Amino acid sequence: MATSRSEYVVRNASITLVMQGVKNVLAFISRTVFVYVLGAEYLGVNSLFTDILTVLSFAELGIGNAMVFSLYKPIAEHNVEKIKSLMRLYAKAYQIIGIVIAVLGICVVPFLELIVGNVSYVRENIIVLYLLFLLNSVISYFFVYKKSLIIADQKNYIVDIYQQIFYAVQVVLQSVFLVVTKQFICYLVIVVLCTFLNNVAVSQKANRMYPYLVDKNAKPLGKEEISDIISNVKALVVYKLGGIILESTDSIFISSLISVVTVGLYANYKMIINVFRTIGNQMMNSIVASVGNLNAGSDEAKKESVFYEMLFLSAWFYGLATAGLCCFLTPLVEAWLGSSYVIEFSAVVAACVYFYVSNMHYPCYTYRTTAGLFVYGKYIPLISAIINIVLDIVLGRAWGLAGILWASTISRALTYEIVDPLMVYRHVFHQSVRKYFGIYGVYTAWTIVDCAISYGVVSLLPSKGLLQLVVRAVVFALVYNLLFLLATYRTKSFRSISKRLKPILSKEFHKIKK
Repeated sequence: MATSRSEYVVRNASITLVMQGVKNVLAFISRTVFVYVLGAEYLGVNSLFTDILTVLSFAELGIGNAMVFSLYKPIAEHNVEKIKSLMRLYAKAYQIIGIVIAVLGICVVPFLELIVGNVSYVRENIIVLYLLFLLNSVISYFFVYKKSLIIADQKNYIVDIYQQIFYAVQVVLQSVFLVVTKQFICYLVIVVLCTFLNNVAVSQKANRMYPYLVDKNAKPLGKEEISDIISNVKALVVYKLGGIILESTDSIFISSLISVVTVGLYANYKMIINVFRTIGNQMMNSIVASVGNLNAGSDEAKKESVFYEMLFLSAWFYGLATAGLCCFLTPLVEAWLGSSYVIEFSAVVAACVYFYVSNMHYPCYTYRTTAGLFVYGKYIPLISAIINIVLDIVLGRAWGLAGILWASTISRALTYEIVDPLMVYRHVFHQSVRKYFGIYGVYTAWTIVDCAISYGVVSLLPSKGLLQLVVRAVVFALVYNLLFLLATYRTKSFRSISKRLKPILSKEFHKIKK
């Protein structure tokens, strides 16, 4: 019996949650060892270099989504020859991209001192450290195209398993070598090695799953097909470039306007926020390939229903995460690393608001990409990035760290959050976008009310010590979820999700029982 879209979603989401839980525990272990052995200064350098290379990776971001989108239809039709032809094209494209990013990365070397500032406390050669970061970024491009086929085939849980296995090995080795040698270079060499081995392992797994990938007799695509793909890639490069500038330049402005140490302090908060961002994104990514498969058809009512289910799940998860982070992020950092690693509460609020706004956008982004709406509104992210840079300078000088973080939220709200919903409703659902903004507003209002009531309840509990913090967080989550459930259990989206999950969960229960 063929596996349904819903079953793929449940399988991907459940395995992803387990893998992500393991990764989060390992990440906290790794960060704790890093901070106590090397300190906040090295943490700032680590975060800054990561963001610099994220900016340089813009060359890849167009082709990744275009590639997965192009694979949906041939996979659904079991058109092996078309898949082989597409993979041949993408293999060559990624080889070129890897070389381009390597060259761009090397071109940054003469400007490192200007970007990083005074790093006299770093014992190692700063250029060598940066080149190791660059090598880790570049090597993935020679393998990643095969991973995309697994994802497009609704089996991204396989990629997750491989990633977590190698990440676990990486964390153990890094922690041991850091304690023994106290050398940042050893830490980075282990990252490069594990990244390389992970990519090789996933590539070999793809070859076993799809034996035709090793067939060298793939036919080249026609000029018209290549032209369509190139058009989509160009649009996505422009779209993604703005997104990268928006997401990855904060560290650069924090470093230049405040200090590189503040980059390190904020990095700890960002790491915890990214735990919830990654969990949510991985859960949504479990749905993406199924949505792409759905959008390859013509059932508009079904497309709209699934969209509102995604919006409902986003509101529930990201609303809970935003409220919880706002209330417990600083106490957690203080209990974990100490009061010297705490940042001002105004910056915490700004970071949490950006987390909510950027992640609630996920359903629109998913439909925009899986429906192939690449050329529509492609310049919006660049406009957003320009607004963000201007506001970073103005608000950063006025309000410090909080101002830089608010700049990202404002620039995004004025661009992405208006244009992308318009594109989806106009070209996918063929109706007015007012319904979306109305529902979004209701979810946001309920998140604020739910947060206030839940925190009011837990404020009655003791607040000293790590154990009390955990108890308060658990009670907060229980109260929040109960209130959200009471407010939404009669909605169409909740009933639709329940109806979809019931037979799948029943089927899995009977399997376990047997």
